[in-house]
Amino acid sequence: MSLLTSTEIIRIRDLAALRRGDEIEAHLRHEVHYRGRVEDTAPGIGVVWIRDSSDGTRAILHAEEYAIWQIRTAPARAGIAA
Repeated sequence: MSLLTSTEIIRIRDLAALRRGDEIEAHLRHEVHYRGRVEDTAPGIGVVWIRDSSDGTRAILHAEEYAIWQIRTAPARAGIAA
């Protein structure tokens, strides 16, 4: 079993693309201000609620204030040796 993973970071412009449990970062002026898992979204008003991974608090993020990035981690594909 391999522990190798592949990480993809995707800019989210439409909050409707996020689902409960997705891991995201909120950037402000090119710095990470929040990182955590999505608890709820309200795309119509441009907000997402997360559980911050650093201290466990709940945070509300406004899409107009932050650049939202989704962090996707998946097992890396390994070649099969003959």
